[in-house]
Amino acid sequence: MITRHQIAAARALLEWTQDDLAGASGVSKDMISKIEGGKSAGSLKSIQNIQGALEKSGLEFSENEGVSRRSGNVSIFKGRTGFLDFLIDVYETVKNGGEILVSNVNEADFLKWEGDEAQAHMDRMASIQNLRFRILIEEGDDNVVASNYAKYKQVPIEQFNDIPLYMYGDKTGIIVFEDDNVEVFVVSHPTISAYFRSRFLETWKTAKDI
Repeated sequence: MITRHQIAAARALLEWTQDDLAGASGVSKDMISKIEGGKSAGSLKSIQNIQGALEKSGLEFSENEGVSRRSGNVSIFKGRTGFLDFLIDVYETVKNGGEILVSNVNEADFLKWEGDEAQAHMDRMASIQNLRFRILIEEGDDNVVASNYAKYKQVPIEQFNDIPLYMYGDKTGIIVFEDDNVEVFVVSHPTISAYFRSRFLETWKTAKDI
């Protein structure tokens, strides 16, 4: 179980406030403050939730109160709840600005699994300053629901497939949509992300403006 010192160090490494950690873990800011300040040990569930949120954000913990970023790991998000958690991870990763590149997008699939959370997600993304968001869709597709904060281009049908790739930060999400399920496999590795980014940008150069 992680210590209060590891929690504070992990927040510093992620550049998170106590509010950020509270939002990611479901543990109140007041309780996090008490734990870090040594005024409360926190419940087992609270500590587990905090540790889980920090590990989901790419950190790992070691003996002697160590904390560091993982050089590479895979997170799996399953079902609608998992898909919504994935979208929160996207937001948390780029909320201070950055770049998102998404290929093989059919917005109908995303909207289906976002459900009644779709507008809230789009509002969150639209609120981010200094965000560069580019999306590749199939030629002939005119569903561009995120066009107020994202740039769309179309690719020929032969270049389009059913597996969206979602690149954000040093992460690449591989999304598998099925009729009754969705799974997202997020690989956190800078070299892998750089490879997929370069492939995306090459395609983007020749894609059709909408």
